[in-house]
Amino acid sequence: RTLEGAVAMAPNFNSPKQALEQGVCGQHGWSSRYFQDPDTSRWCVEVRWGVGSSQRQVFVSDDESDAASKPGIKKGHAAAATVALEGLTEILRAANVKPSRTIDETFGPRFDATCRVLGGGHGFENGWDALWACAPSVVAVDVEGNQRTPPVLVQVCARVGADTLCVLETPSVAEGLSENLRRLLDDDAIVKVFCDGTSGADKRSLGVRSTCNVLDLEHVATELAGATGVQRGLARILNLAWPDATVRVTKDAADKSSVKFFAAIERGTRPPLSGLHDIPPDVVRYAAMDAWCTLLAHQGLQLLARREGISIKG
Repeated sequence: RTLEGAVAMAPNFNSPKQALEQGVCGQHGWSSRYFQDPDTSRWCVEVRWGVGSSQRQVFVSDDESDAASKPGIKKGHAAAATVALEGLTEILRAANVKPSRTIDETFGPRFDATCRVLGGGHGFENGWDALWACAPSVVAVDVEGNQRTPPVLVQVCARVGADTLCVLETPSVAEGLSENLRRLLDDDAIVKVFCDGTSGADKRSLGVRSTCNVLDLEHVATELAGATGVQRGLARILNLAWPDATVRVTKDAADKSSVKFFAAIERGTRPPLSGLHDIPPDVVRYAAMDAWCTLLAHQGLQLLARREGISIKG
């Protein structure tokens, strides 16, 4: 049978497992776990497409291949994946029926209406004064140009009542991070939320070594919804965090031009920044919105965790 609204086996995928892992789980940020039932020896795969027991299912095949051999494992995984592809048809249809929208299309108007963006750093204290005045317990931290220490740009976003504040700091190579940013990073009473994944490059570029009250959305998503073969990324984590949204969020194509801007400064082919005035307005907005979306994703994951009786920081 063809999997209506799901994936086609040929010519895109060479095996049922590849179709499940790349065509389904990889596209949506779902997790999969293969195992052999200890009682029946049948190969199974558990697929998790959200948070909670209602958002997962174990698919059981008839295959009892030997788990002690590579051919047996390969055959068992393929059999379990075949059953899963068939069983996930309706769930996939529900996911795929949502129109795809970029992060900017989905959240841009709300960001523009509710987020105040201010400069921070040496000689630009107004942003930090505003942030300290709101006494944040949780902040989202994002970094651009993280292959050097200090990084090219640091974005810190916090809630201010129903709205948000984003402070953007341009550290200088000579002076490093501002006193205010170091104070924030050293304050264990404030939860710092990153979307840094397994590389940890953002945290390293800031010199963050302590794990006390430091959260990574990739790790939180794995704890709540299972491990994935590749990092979910911010867009898929937003989809996980807000499952009732009417659209499926995808990464913005504009990311590439903004990343190139900061990479050129990192490489020295563009002059170093002396402040936010050296950054094009659309790039400032992109950078601030990254931190804002990180905070929004944390909020959604926290609500889901609370519903499931799971405790996460913040």
